Amino acid sequence: MVDYTLEILDYKDSPVAIVKLPFRYKSLSSAIIGGGVSETNTVFIMEVPMGYDGACPERDLEDVRKYFGLPEDSIGLMTAADIRRVITTESCIEGNVEAAAIVTAGTTNAVTAGERLPQSVIDTLPTHKAGTINIIVIFSEPLQDCGMVNATATIAEAKTAGMNDAGVSGTGTTSDALAILCPKGDGGKYAGTASETGMAAAKAVRSAVAQSTRKWNKQSCKAKTAFEKLDELGIGEAHMWEAALGLYSPAPGWDLETVHSMFRRHIKNLEKDVNVNAMLYAAIRLEEQGNRMNLPGLEDIFQDDPVHLVADELLGIALAQYIAGTKGLFEYIRYDKNKPGILGILGPFLDDIVGSLIGSIMSNIYTELLEEKND
Repeated sequence: MVDYTLEILDYKDSPVAIVKLPFRYKSLSSAIIGGGVSETNTVFIMEVPMGYDGACPERDLEDVRKYFGLPEDSIGLMTAADIRRVITTESCIEGNVEAAAIVTAGTTNAVTAGERLPQSVIDTLPTHKAGTINIIVIFSEPLQDCGMVNATATIAEAKTAGMNDAGVSGTGTTSDALAILCPKGDGGKYAGTASETGMAAAKAVRSAVAQSTRKWNKQSCKAKTAFEKLDELGIGEAHMWEAALGLYSPAPGWDLETVHSMFRRHIKNLEKDVNVNAMLYAAIRLEEQGNRMNLPGLEDIFQDDPVHLVADELLGIALAQYIAGTKGLFEYIRYDKNKPGILGILGPFLDDIVGSLIGSIMSNIYTELLEEKND
């Protein structure tokens, strides 16, 4: 069965987790040293500071490898997570196959594949984002190259399941790394979720990722605001401001930068409003379900924005009236009719809710500026 040792040693006051195998294993890894298809008996994870911005991580990893006298073909990984706190090991046996998972999870930059990190997260991260989920999986039985590649898909799916089990939304982080090891020899071709090999890996990885993520987050996860979710979808403040300018109606003496500053301030204030978040999230989720053809009666026509679909306008009306009353409703209708900027490419629910948000904010700005002028 799977046999390995795990030590946590110090390098310049920072922990390094070192995994050693009793003999050389076949390996497949995304690591920047020891990566690709190779052979090794050693994998290590180097802890770096949260603000790590090393210009040459390969060199830093090589320095650690040499310091501990590890083999030249060692696989080296990095994390900004507290290794001693978050490192988690799990193993699972399915039939004749055992899989052992060794995981460190730092989820500062968790994201769903295909979506962007919110700007608020990007602004707090260093250029080299080290918040990472590192996964090492060791199999007891040999795998062919195709089987090892098959295992990467299974492990990625299990990682996402483990994150979700721990309450973290996303499919991974922006800098995840993986190392798969198995004995050399003629082995199996399959490691998908229906195979014993894949099932063993999936159970071990899912459990280890969930446990490590909980340790990282101390059992508490901060929910994303609807504005952060919009930003992930490519609808950030800059896009909304560009659309707002499409129908901007200034009075003499209004300074555009002042108006822009007021626009940002309104967004920041509304981000704290539970009702605004609820209505925005309702539109976002409805858009997602429509795109997945999960809205009854709209399965094949959702993207056509059919005339009998009025729920999108109703949400837009509700949001506009909540934020700015009747004047906000008037501006929402203007933006919904003309669809300037990004509004012209959004789906049925998103164009209405974002247009409503922009219109009602601009309505409130006009009111503030006119009141100042009359004082």
